[in-house]
Amino acid sequence: MSEKSTPRRSQAERTRQRKEQVIREAIRFFGQNGYHGARLADIAKAAGVTEPGLLHHFPSKAHLLMEVLAERDHMDREKFGPSRHDEKKPPLAFLQELVNYNETVPGLVQLFTVLVAESIDEKHPGHDFFKHRYHALREQTLIVLQEAQAQGKIRSDIPPEDLGIMLFAMMDGLQVQWLYEPKNIKIASLFEQFLRLLKDK
Repeated sequence: MSEKSTPRRSQAERTRQRKEQVIREAIRFFGQNGYHGARLADIAKAAGVTEPGLLHHFPSKAHLLMEVLAERDHMDREKFGPSRHDEKKPPLAFLQELVNYNETVPGLVQLFTVLVAESIDEKHPGHDFFKHRYHALREQTLIVLQEAQAQGKIRSDIPPEDLGIMLFAMMDGLQVQWLYEPKNIKIASLFEQFLRLLKDK
């Protein structure tokens, strides 16, 4: 039994590694060229597979895009989601940690920024994903904001719903400017200054 199961495990491992390599290359090409500009043939070649081989794992370009978006979101939630909030830290520390991390991965930030802009078009395959993503992020952060206001940790003269919108607008806006001027715009320190403005005085 073990002799038969080992090849199956090896094949499954090779398949997993190929899919991960394709996703890594897709992140790079989508980030550089956007969804419409990226070509499956180029992604496949960079990943060391044929285009038919790529389509065996990801039936279409849209399927590949959604896998890329889901993978990036999963990584962010695992590291920086509201559920990871430490009560000993300031209430919005998890967002500061995310911004700190993003400053080290400009390629991923570029991917996110390009795809968010493209996805405003309702016909874009990522449209619903990003629309629901922003809604979910605001809902999750709203709970943290409400608790922080009730405890007097952040200012309460702004509705928490508005603060949530402002937080993500600040994060995304800083990232756009940083991508244009990475040497002059320091998103981590600027976001930290913004969070100081939200403290209850």
